[in-house]
Amino acid sequence: MKQKINGFALLAMVAALTGACATHSGSEDEFGAAVRTVMSNQTFDAEARAYPSGEAVSGGNADRLEKVVDAHADTIGDAQSVRRPLEVGLGK
Repeated sequence: MKQKINGFALLAMVAALTGACATHSGSEDEFGAAVRTVMSNQTFDAEARAYPSGEAVSGGNADRLEKVVDAHADTIGDAQSVRRPLEVGLGK
């Protein structure tokens, strides 16, 4: 009789633990939704994002693009710019 009760208790415990593993909260379905929304809102041409072209970008202001590339290349290797002290201002 005691073995039957222990068996039922074990079976009930296994069923309860297995049932708890099968459930998930609704927030897991929305995980990353904020990031996807921001990325979608930053897209200039949604059609191009949905159907990307394999071709290289043509056109643009050559002087401006060159300045952007140079500025980006200059900041990549500058480790000292990251080590600046943190300045926090509280009121005047």
